[in-house]
Amino acid sequence: MLIKRKRIILVLLSSLVVGGCQMSDEQSIETKSLDQKPSEVATEELPNTRALQDEFTREMIKSTKETEKGYYTLESKTGVYEMLFPTGGEIDGIGYTRKGESSEAFLVGILYNDKTEAQLSVKYTNVLSNDETGIGYAKELLTNSIGEDMKFEQIDGKGKVTYVAPFKRKETGSYGYGAYVNPDEGWGGVEIIYSTRCTDKTKPCDPQEETFKERAYKLISSVEFLNKNEVE
Repeated sequence: MLIKRKRIILVLLSSLVVGGCQMSDEQSIETKSLDQKPSEVATEELPNTRALQDEFTREMIKSTKETEKGYYTLESKTGVYEMLFPTGGEIDGIGYTRKGESSEAFLVGILYNDKTEAQLSVKYTNVLSNDETGIGYAKELLTNSIGEDMKFEQIDGKGKVTYVAPFKRKETGSYGYGAYVNPDEGWGGVEIIYSTRCTDKTKPCDPQEETFKERAYKLISSVEFLNKNEVE
């Protein structure tokens, strides 16, 4: 009886050790995948978010690990800039356009956890100078694109300058923020339009609404320009 009990105990201990090793391996794999590029992770092992479940969108996501809660980091295919990207965002791959490192444009449909929706338009071009004339022209293009008069607020940041203004289209019922972000030196910049439509009359349809404004400014202010050495 004593021998049998010892055998049973040894079997149980062996099972625990093997099981513990398997759990550690699984946890290691899971932890490792969090720091990988989405393209390096099997589709079935990717986090179940709109951004990573969409084949085209995940090509532009830097890591499966969230940069901060609810946001990944998007890497421009031009290699010139990066910015935050909502986990509930999905890029329209059909409408995506790029010309080498000189220009890029795409649209993003965003669905937040609270069921609210927004649209993000991003356009980059390096043809405009970052002097008064070039920036004035960029703001004029943005205003014409939105079709409303806009009063821009200038925000100076580390290595960049941001011009942002709220807008509200009476005809379409859409509202949001338009912005132009350019680096301190060199040429070019990123035009951003963050918008939504007024569909629920019981809620304030105003770009100044706290949560909406916070989300818009988070994306706009997250744009960072990469120098050549960082890109390579």
